[in-house]
Amino acid sequence: MRRATARGALALGLLGLLTLASSGSGATRRATVAGGPRAALVDQRAIYLEATPLAGEGLLAFTRRFTGATEAYREIARLNRNPRKLLAGVRYRIPYEVLAQDWKLGAIRALFPGDRASAQGWLHTGGGELASVAAWFTGSERNLPALRAANAAGPERGTPERPVRVPNELLLQVFRWVAPAPLPAPSEAAAGGAAATPGGAIVAPVALPFAADDPARLLDYAEDETGKHAVYRLRPGEALYSAVVVRFTGRIHAEDVNALAVEIAKRSGIADVTDIPVGYPVRIGFDLLLPEFLPAGDPARLAWEAERRVADQFKNEARARGLEGVTVILDAGHGGADVGASSAGVWESLYVYDVMLRVKRRLESSTLARVHATTRDGSSFEVVDRDVLPYSRGHQVLTTPPYRIGDSTIGVNLRWYLANSIFRQARAGGDEKVVFVSIHADSLHPSIRGATVYVPSAALTGGQYGKSGTVFSSRKEYREQPTVSFSQRERQRSEGLSRDLAGHLVSSFRGSDLAVHPYQPVRDRIFRGRRAWVPAVLRYNAVPAKVLLEVCNLANAADRKLLTQREFREKVAATVVEGLLAYFGQNG
Repeated sequence: MRRATARGALALGLLGLLTLASSGSGATRRATVAGGPRAALVDQRAIYLEATPLAGEGLLAFTRRFTGATEAYREIARLNRNPRKLLAGVRYRIPYEVLAQDWKLGAIRALFPGDRASAQGWLHTGGGELASVAAWFTGSERNLPALRAANAAGPERGTPERPVRVPNELLLQVFRWVAPAPLPAPSEAAAGGAAATPGGAIVAPVALPFAADDPARLLDYAEDETGKHAVYRLRPGEALYSAVVVRFTGRIHAEDVNALAVEIAKRSGIADVTDIPVGYPVRIGFDLLLPEFLPAGDPARLAWEAERRVADQFKNEARARGLEGVTVILDAGHGGADVGASSAGVWESLYVYDVMLRVKRRLESSTLARVHATTRDGSSFEVVDRDVLPYSRGHQVLTTPPYRIGDSTIGVNLRWYLANSIFRQARAGGDEKVVFVSIHADSLHPSIRGATVYVPSAALTGGQYGKSGTVFSSRKEYREQPTVSFSQRERQRSEGLSRDLAGHLVSSFRGSDLAVHPYQPVRDRIFRGRRAWVPAVLRYNAVPAKVLLEVCNLANAADRKLLTQREFREKVAATVVEGLLAYFGQNG
C-alpha cells in the first residue's frame, strides 16, 4: 500500500511540475482546437498547442503527430522539463513555430475566431503586437516592416472593427486565400457581396479551407432548386475524384467514385471534369455527404456526433508488457477459391496471407502473446521467402473440422464463428485481453494509396444473426453458439475499443513511413453505391476489439508493386505488431 501511495504522490508531483512548466508567466488565454488539443496564447505574444499523448505514445511519435517530423523533439522536451515518459492525461506544450501547417491554422482559428481570409490577404482581428502577428502568419518577425507598410494608417493591434491585414504575398501558404475562378454571368447578392454559382444559388464568400481536424470548415452551405448542398472550391492541384468525392462522400471504390464524380459535375455545371478551374464552386448534395461534413446542428450530424461521443468513452485500459496474457486472433482475407481482389496477376488472398504469417511469426518470436490464425494454406504455417508468391488455392478455415474454402460466403461466416469460439475460451480462462485483426488489400479508385482500417459501427451491428445448413451445423464452433446478438452497450464499447486499436495501428503505420488513406483512414462502414454496411467478419464477431486492416490499394500501381516485395510485407508485419504493443501500453 505504501508503494502505491508513493507512486501516486510521484505522479501528482510530476503533474504539478508539468503544470507549472506549462503555465508560463502573465496572462494566458486558451481555446479548444477541433480534434481535442488546446491552443494557448501567453501575454498576447506566444502561442502553444497543449495536447495529451495517445496511449503508449512516446516523445518522438508525439512530436511527429503535431509537427510532421521528429526534429523538434528536443525543443518540446525542454519546454516540458524533459519528461522521461509522457503521462496519460497530461497536456504537453508544443511551440507554435514548430507546428505542422494545419495545426498552426487550427490554433489560429481557435484563438481568433473572427479572423478570416480575403482576396486582400488575411484579416487578423484578435490582438497581439505586430511583431507577433508577423511571426504567426508569415513565419518571421523580419517581415514586420512590410507588415507595417501594409497597415500604414492602421492599428498596432487588430480589432473586429479594424483588423490587421497580412498581404497574401507575405502569408504562409496555409493562410492564403484561394481566389475563385470567374463564374458565368456573375451577380451580386443583395447583402455581403456573395457570388452566384452557375446554378443560381447564393453562397457566402469563400472561406479558407481548414485542416482535416475540423473537416466541416472546408465547406460553405447553400440551397437551390435541387435542394441543400455543400460548396467546396477546388485548390491548386486538386481533382474532383480525390479532393471531393473520396474526401466528402466516403466512397472509395472506383465505380462509385466515377459515378458520383459525374453526378456532382452535372449538378455543379462542370462540362469537363479534367479541366476545372482553381476555386470553382463544386456542389455536393447533403444526401451524399458523410455526416461529419454536414452543417453544425444538422440532425444527421448531431446523431453521428452523439454516437461518436459514446463510443469514444471506451478506451483500452488493459496493460500487458510484451503482450503477456494477450490473445491475438489473426485472419487473412479470402483464400482458397476466393482470391479476393485481383490486379495485374496479383491475388489479394496470396499476399495478405503472407502478411498474416509474418505478423504471426513476429508475435510468437518476440512477444508473449497467444496467437491463433483463422486460416492455413497447407499443413503448416510456413513463410515463403519470395517477393512474388506462387499461386495457391489451398487455404482452409481452421474450424473443427476445417473447411477448405470453396464458397466465399461460407468461409467468411465460419471465420467469425471460429473467432467467437476462441474468445469464449479465453474469457472462460479469466482473460479478456483479446484482439482480432483481419488483414486485406483493397481494390479502390486508383488515385488512392495506403492503408485503411475498418471498425464496427455501433449503429449498424444490431439485431440477431446466425447461419443454417449442414456445412455450419457439422462444426463445433457453430454448435457452441449458433446465433449472436449484442446489446447496445456492447456495440458501443466494441466500436470504442476498436477505434482505439485502429488509431494505434494508423499511428504505427505513419511512424514507420507507410502510407495511410489520405482521408478518414479509420472507417466504421463500407460504402457500395447508396448502401453502407459492416463486414460480416466484424459485424458478428464477439471480440470487443476488432479491426479489418486494408494494408494497401491493389488498384494503385505503386501500392501493388510494394505488396509484391517481401521487404514491404515484413515491414507491414512489424508495424502491426508495434501497433498492438502500443494498444496495450507499451512504447516502441
